[in-house]
Amino acid sequence: MNIKVKTALRAILIGATVIPLVIIGLVASINIFGFSSDMLRSETITVGAAQSAGVQNIVSAYLEDVKSMGKLDFVAGSVTDLNSNKEDVRALKTICDERSGGKILDVVVTNKDGMVVFDTIGSSAATTFFAFDGTAWGAKQDAFASKIYLGEPTYGKDLFVVTSPSGEGYFSLVIDLSAVTDCLKDTAFLTHGRVVVADAGSVLNYNGAVSALIDSTDFASKVSPLVSDMVASTVDSKTGNVLNSCSYLGSYGHVPGTDWVWVSLYPASEASSSVFPIFAISMGVIAVLAIICVLVMILVVKKVLDPMLDMLSTMKEINSGDHDRRIETRGMNREFARMSDTFNNMMDDALLSAELHKTISDLSDNMLFEWDFAKEAMFISDNFKEKIGLDVSGATLNNGKFIDSMMNADDAEKYKRDINQLFKTKDDVGNEYQIKNAQGQDMWVSMRAHCITDRLGEILRVIGVLTDINSEKNASLKLAERASYDFLSQLYNRNTFEREFQAELDRNMNAKVAALFIDVDDFKFINDRYSHAVGDEVIKFVADVIKSKAGETGFAGRFGGDEFVLCISDPNLIENVEVLSMDIIDDLYSGYYSATVDTTLNIKASIGIALYPDHGKDGRELVGCSDAAMYFVKKNGKANYHIYDPSDSEGTEGNHSYSL
Repeated sequence: MNIKVKTALRAILIGATVIPLVIIGLVASINIFGFSSDMLRSETITVGAAQSAGVQNIVSAYLEDVKSMGKLDFVAGSVTDLNSNKEDVRALKTICDERSGGKILDVVVTNKDGMVVFDTIGSSAATTFFAFDGTAWGAKQDAFASKIYLGEPTYGKDLFVVTSPSGEGYFSLVIDLSAVTDCLKDTAFLTHGRVVVADAGSVLNYNGAVSALIDSTDFASKVSPLVSDMVASTVDSKTGNVLNSCSYLGSYGHVPGTDWVWVSLYPASEASSSVFPIFAISMGVIAVLAIICVLVMILVVKKVLDPMLDMLSTMKEINSGDHDRRIETRGMNREFARMSDTFNNMMDDALLSAELHKTISDLSDNMLFEWDFAKEAMFISDNFKEKIGLDVSGATLNNGKFIDSMMNADDAEKYKRDINQLFKTKDDVGNEYQIKNAQGQDMWVSMRAHCITDRLGEILRVIGVLTDINSEKNASLKLAERASYDFLSQLYNRNTFEREFQAELDRNMNAKVAALFIDVDDFKFINDRYSHAVGDEVIKFVADVIKSKAGETGFAGRFGGDEFVLCISDPNLIENVEVLSMDIIDDLYSGYYSATVDTTLNIKASIGIALYPDHGKDGRELVGCSDAAMYFVKKNGKANYHIYDPSDSEGTEGNHSYSL
């Protein structure tokens, strides 16, 4: 491991020194080559403009000749009166041939449709002139040159044609292409540079061959697409049109009166050869500097890295569990020795702090836990393991694998909401939960958790404590239960019943709910005759009968003395609420045997019935209606039931009553 670290550090230090040197050398080289290219491009522009002037002069001279000859009367008239002008036209060929040094191959007269009227070699009469292009020729108003023809079969030579409108037709000179190629022999410059003449299909003087080339592979792939664009575009014949996007430096322009272009070419690959010695020297200097830097870095790494690796090895052993291990400072230089002493002191303090922490945890009833985000591991105190018995080998804090695995569904959901809130606000959270302890018994605990964050606010650890509050919580629940129930009957007291009854109405919305107000008839007589103790026994008996009729969803409450209210939400019981009421009356009347007085007491009761939502929209209103219905029974003979009717308040008898 140490060898890997040492090698990596050496590589980093050497790279940090050598790479900038290499970058500087590359930038300098690029600038050198760029400067060379700029100089050569400027030279090609100057030379190309100068040397292309010879080609332009040759072509321009022929254009001027054909233009002036085309205006002669006998030439213009030869289209319609050939016999009288034939010899004069033939004489022109002789004159032109002498002037051009034998470069005039033929003189051709054609009509407007390109049909040959006369030519001096006498081989094309009554045929369409090979160079005729009706569309292009018809648009010309001045002398113009044709494309370059390579190996034209009629003449057996490379040639081009200059033509001028004349009378009712055209006058043309067929010219040997050597008139141009002879000029191009002298256009080489700077050893590898040359001036090229080309049209859309042919090129002259490419790669130093003063000849016409068709589909030259090198030219087609590198320059020909650009030449095609030049021919199709509008450029002037002067310098300044810079050649781009190919492996050549140079410039280009049009040859006046033609669709030809001249191109000044210099291979870009040759541009670098002139500055290569400078580049080689620069690279050599950089290589020497790089070697020196490598040697220096190796010595520096050995001096610095060895003590650092010793420190790292010691830290690794401490982290593996050897907490008594310390960094050896003998033989270290002053700075590393100070660093090691500081680290050793920190480890001593940390070890002492850990011992204190463990001691406090062991002495306290609080159960501690810690979630380490970096290690993704949960740590718990010994008493946590003993009391809770939770295996935390696969536990996490935020995905349902900690104490929530020992809770019921409601408490587990509450725990997850609290943990999510902790991660969101990064503030303390606390709550109470019921969990299963190591013995599988229900246990109430209080949890508080706190986030430790870094300077950027990211959570590093969550530290928490669980406190056993089982005794206090159970005592509190018992007090709450006592406050909600009537001690004698073990039914809800009045306040609790009204609260639960309203909650039941809210849950059932528009479904029917029944309230039965039950009052024991002549209860004062029982108290007075048999004692209050017997009266209490009767109250318990009545409560038991009422609870037995409540069904799985119903509940009852004692409103005081001998008054009870029963809530029924079961649809089947509500549908048969009159039968239910009769069952209660019958069960009570069947009698209660009191061992205290050795007597069976036949208990009578009056029951008032009100239905939600027919008779009331809230709990208080519905209980009031059932109470009114019960008083209706009281006034009309007792010991029966009655369903509430608004007329009850007027003292009239309703439609639903029953008497024993």
